[in-house]
Amino acid sequence: MDRPINKEEILMLAREHVFAIRENIKKEMEEVDETLKKKALEKKRNASDEVAHKLFQLFSDRLDQLHHLFPSPYFARCDVRSERGEEKTLYFSKFSLHDHSLFSWMTSAARIRFAEIGSVSFELPDKTTWSGELVRKDQYMIVGGKIIFLSSESDTYGRTLVHQEKLSQQKAGFMLPEIVERMEKAQDDVIRAPVFGSFLIAGPAGSGKTTLALHRLAYLLQSPDTASQFEHQDMIVFVQDHGTQAYFSRLLPDLGIHDVQIVTFGEWAIERLRLKDYTFIRRPNGVDEDVDAFETRKCQALRALSDSAKASRTPAISLLSVYETVFTDSDIRRMKKQLEEKQLDRFDLSILLKLALRSGPLTRSQEYITQKKNFEITRSFRDVPLEYSLIVVDEAQNYLAEQVDLLRTCVSKRTKAMLYVGDLEQQVLLGTVRDWTHVGETFGEGQKVKLEKVYRNTKRILEYLQEIGFNVSAPERLREGKLVIDEACSIEEETNRLKAIVESLDPNRHVGILSPSRDYLERFRLEFEGKSNVHILTIHEAQGVEFESVCLVGIEESFFNAPNLTEERLRIKKDLIYVGLTRAMDELFVFGRKKLSEMMSGE
Repeated sequence: MDRPINKEEILMLAREHVFAIRENIKKEMEEVDETLKKKALEKKRNASDEVAHKLFQLFSDRLDQLHHLFPSPYFARCDVRSERGEEKTLYFSKFSLHDHSLFSWMTSAARIRFAEIGSVSFELPDKTTWSGELVRKDQYMIVGGKIIFLSSESDTYGRTLVHQEKLSQQKAGFMLPEIVERMEKAQDDVIRAPVFGSFLIAGPAGSGKTTLALHRLAYLLQSPDTASQFEHQDMIVFVQDHGTQAYFSRLLPDLGIHDVQIVTFGEWAIERLRLKDYTFIRRPNGVDEDVDAFETRKCQALRALSDSAKASRTPAISLLSVYETVFTDSDIRRMKKQLEEKQLDRFDLSILLKLALRSGPLTRSQEYITQKKNFEITRSFRDVPLEYSLIVVDEAQNYLAEQVDLLRTCVSKRTKAMLYVGDLEQQVLLGTVRDWTHVGETFGEGQKVKLEKVYRNTKRILEYLQEIGFNVSAPERLREGKLVIDEACSIEEETNRLKAIVESLDPNRHVGILSPSRDYLERFRLEFEGKSNVHILTIHEAQGVEFESVCLVGIEESFFNAPNLTEERLRIKKDLIYVGLTRAMDELFVFGRKKLSEMMSGE
């Protein structure tokens, strides 16, 4: 029988330990900061001294880690007893603080936090195995030095909720939830999956697949088992847009990762082709029939690219010669205008890169430092073949097969590490990958994971999705949430309803007003100008972000029954609706001239 547990004593001792650890972290921060100032002077005095630069970076990274540790020092405690009867307490955290028994979540020992009370073993840094007993396990959530949640279990009492406070953290912008502190064994297994070869993380909207992928990247760079295989400078992360780029740039430093290149395919391709004056254009599909027809013909030309085709003097000549066989006169005029404006889209860039590859591998410029006999330092550059030890492709379902093929030519033959993150149910662009075998990927055992749990949406939102025909599941114990509002109303009524919703919200809560059409949103941009918590985006722009409340507007009946509506265009339109609806975390409102549920059912 379990013995009684003194919750007050456990909580008091835990608070004392958190306070003591934070004091030690603060002290080390001050010491590292002083050292960093000295290293900065040394680096300045010896600009060419690589050792001085590395030491400065080392202390800079450590200070950054300590800053991240201070508000939340750890999230798990494990008491273990060796086979010889020696007892030890281990705490697991984002980063290590060995003098105080804090160990990074990436160590092999950290896996025991998922184990049952009883026999455990883990690999030590010297590759020997430690074996013994797990006699106690506590799980924490610490925010700003305050214990918000604490549960405990041991060999003398079962799992007990010791303390829990109502959580009232607000999101910063579009931040997705961090998973390290709430990680389950299955997610940890994904992060520690085999290093080499391709890997796929799939799952519905809101399942945390992107955040999980970034934690895998952090693990590969920092784990003692894998760090020798990867370097920050030879990893690259492909994202859909600048909003996601900004989000990743904020999240990776929280995981101790700096200097990993985060880029859109368009920016990367333009740099590879050295087209300095050009910009990337991404057109939304499923909204305008003329745009979709134009891009469909571009896709046809890309897939019919002749083996004899070669790059010409300019991108314009190369592209027009490829497109002339499928373009209408109107298309030609449109393309010439696009080229005059120095804009290139995913089809244009894929064609130009394929033509460039016929002359040899893609390259990057590499700096070389040479020291002369008089100790003078000279810097020079040369082109070397482009090779990444890891390529991460976020929202992979929106890539053309040709884009994926091009990226695969740049992955290291040693690691072959392609990490795809996506959901084939959220395809909002024409011509994209429908089956992974089309790009030569056959993910074997241990090379893929399909996440099932949805962390973002409420039960009511998922049930609404089911009702209107989407194949989603509502996991057990999901928070209930509010009823979804699906109303038919006039444009004037719709505007008034949105104003009332925005006025009723706490200023710290974010609302997304979404529509397939950019033009339809213009009236709301003027109406809510200056409201920092109101985000007015097309559904394409909103893919990958989330809001406490979402208002989906501008879905006309003709959206689903327009003339010349091909099967692919109808699928994209339905996927667009799915993406828009699943941006909502707490509340979902759908307004139109007719109820969306009726339009989706064809009534």
